[in-house]
Amino acid sequence: MLFSLYRPGSQAVSLLFFDELAVAFEQLSAYNCPVIICGDFNIHVDQRDDPHAIQLDQLLNSFGYVQHVNESTHDAGHTLGLVITNSDTCIVDLIVSDRISDHSLILFRTCVKKPPTDSQWVIRRAWRRLSCDDFASDLSASRLCSDLKLLASMSADKLASLHREVMTDQLDRHCPLITVRHRSKLSRPWFDFDCRQARRKTRAAERRYWITRTEDHK
Repeated sequence: MLFSLYRPGSQAVSLLFFDELAVAFEQLSAYNCPVIICGDFNIHVDQRDDPHAIQLDQLLNSFGYVQHVNESTHDAGHTLGLVITNSDTCIVDLIVSDRISDHSLILFRTCVKKPPTDSQWVIRRAWRRLSCDDFASDLSASRLCSDLKLLASMSADKLASLHREVMTDQLDRHCPLITVRHRSKLSRPWFDFDCRQARRKTRAAERRYWITRTEDHK
């Protein structure tokens, strides 16, 4: 996850800034993914005795973050542009490049590996092969529908057994069992309850439109 931050240098560093930054770090720590924090903090981290630099360093240490820029990024000679990551996130080839204004452009590469997805073989029915017309025709000719008088004399247990037997036979014929490889998808850090609700409503609306094909549902 990339988190971009800018603190205006025209404003004095306040306690509120560090409080809000701590809240943001707490939210980032809840995500199970690498975090890269970049931006212009306008804090002189190159001055080790600067109280704001000390406070920022303490805050980073408390969350296990590492600051990677160790040279001047500004015309005035201070280190204001920062690159901050988790302690286990790799940053390589970091370069403080040419000035694009009174600030320098910071270039770097990161080695972030995509977590492997678990996969397993599962048995499912080939529902796409199912022809509703053929299925309905065969079902009408089966023992479950051909002699309704005979069904009326059967007990509930026998009816349930017959239903299970006939339906299983018809499903095996029209959409047989197949073995497929299922890969579990990792949920995105930002994909929360509201996103799931919105996706559910969207798909329901899409299904409604494809069934009716009316302008109102479109």
